[in-house]
Order: sequence, then C-alpha cells, then structure tokens
Amino acid sequence: MDSHFQIISDGSCDLPPELAREKKIRVVPFYVSFDEKTYQKEVEEVGVREFYQKMVDNPGVYPKSSLPGIQDYYDAFEPYVKEDIPVFCICITTKFSGSMQSALTAKDLILEKYPHSRIQVTDATVNTVLQGLLVLEAAALQESGAGFC
Repeated sequence: MDSHFQIISDGSCDLPPELAREKKIRVVPFYVSFDEKTYQKEVEEVGVREFYQKMVDNPGVYPKSSLPGIQDYYDAFEPYVKEDIPVFCICITTKFSGSMQSALTAKDLILEKYPHSRIQVTDATVNTVLQGLLVLEAAALQESGAGFC
C-alpha cells in the first residue's frame, strides 16, 4: 500500500478553495456561462460571489454549465503520474453528469503514455455537499495513514 496519493474531484464537490488547498485536494472545475457562448471555469475564472451576483443582476437569465473535459482531467492527472504518485479521483454521480466519463477517458490516455500509472476513478453516486463530504473523508483516511491499493 502507498499512503502517498493525490485526491482529485470535480467542482461538484463544492469545497471552498481554501479547504481544498489545506487538504491538498485538486479540484477540476466545471464551466459556467451566462450567454451560452463564453464559458468560464468555476472558482478559477468566475468566483462564487461573482457568479451569484450575475444571477442577481440578470434576472431571467439562467446560467448553463458544462462538465470538465478530457483535457481538463488529463492536465490534472499528468503532473502526479509523472512523479509516480497514485491518483484517486471522485466524480459527481453519473446520473447527473458525464464528468466521470471524461475522467475515465483521460485515464485511458494517460495509461497509453504512462503505462505504470495508478489512477482510480470513482463515481460518488451523489453530488455537491455529499460529494464534498466523501472527498473530505478520503482526505481524512489518507491523513490517518490509509493507503492507495
């Protein structure tokens, strides 16, 4: 067992950026748009307060969202696999999003280039706060010495 591994989740986990940094959790953001043309990465390019302010300032305009793409996950996984650090990725339930499929496809691409990589992609079966709790529980288990099998 390897007790050093990287936890990655998509933005549906709704963890505050400060908490994610503190727990060393990498969050792959979803994309949001108010005009169906310009998509911005949540938290990274459009902050939570700014997002909600846009909703207040534009009544009747409903934001659209888009899942993280294959490249987003590839870019998230690659720095760790290059260092031979296992990756544990927890994605929003497949009932609500194709995020997990993007992560699985990125994993396959990573394995072509780095065949000895260790990546586990898991369906949280939940979303938002409950997903965040699962991600935090994974971090707590890691901190207590649980390993990556």
